[in-house]
Amino acid sequence: MKKSEQIEELASREAVLSLPVTVTRLKSLGEMVKGEADDAMCKELARRLDIQKVHSFNIDCRVLPWKKTGARLEGRVWGDVEQTCVVSLKPVAENVDETFEVTLVPEGSPFARRSNDQESGGELIIDAEGEDPPEEFSGDDIDVGLYAEEFFALALDDYPKADDVDFSDHVEDDGSENESENPFAALAGLKDKLDNQN
Repeated sequence: MKKSEQIEELASREAVLSLPVTVTRLKSLGEMVKGEADDAMCKELARRLDIQKVHSFNIDCRVLPWKKTGARLEGRVWGDVEQTCVVSLKPVAENVDETFEVTLVPEGSPFARRSNDQESGGELIIDAEGEDPPEEFSGDDIDVGLYAEEFFALALDDYPKADDVDFSDHVEDDGSENESENPFAALAGLKDKLDNQN
């Protein structure tokens, strides 16, 4: 399963480690939210992420009010997992330790991520250098665990490799061009033939 599909699946389910917060009840200084997954939760998370094992999964997050009706998550998610080596298929231990920040607003908020029809023909405009635009949530509650899972999944190594994997048979590019595979060389040769015929 591709990582994008994993994220989509995570977002469509309830969190393995559910940590709900009622946005309308947030105090000005925010609320601290912490959680640690038990064995059953770790097994379910490993299944969702399509990896061998999740040994531990922890969340530590501060939830702050944002623009009166929204919330700002400033957190950290960490844990230990086992993935499969892409070369040898051996188990590969990996430690994940990721910080994350998410801004959330209620559905219909003027601050929500929106397309700009006049400037972009209906496409979403995002400043690559700027902060991600706020995401929408429905109802009064947000689940910190759900967002933490997404960032945990994104932090996993896409191509885990065991330490003892030998790449000695791998052929590196020496920088020289193989003229037989160069389409421009073939075109140049064809041009020379045509010039010689004229």
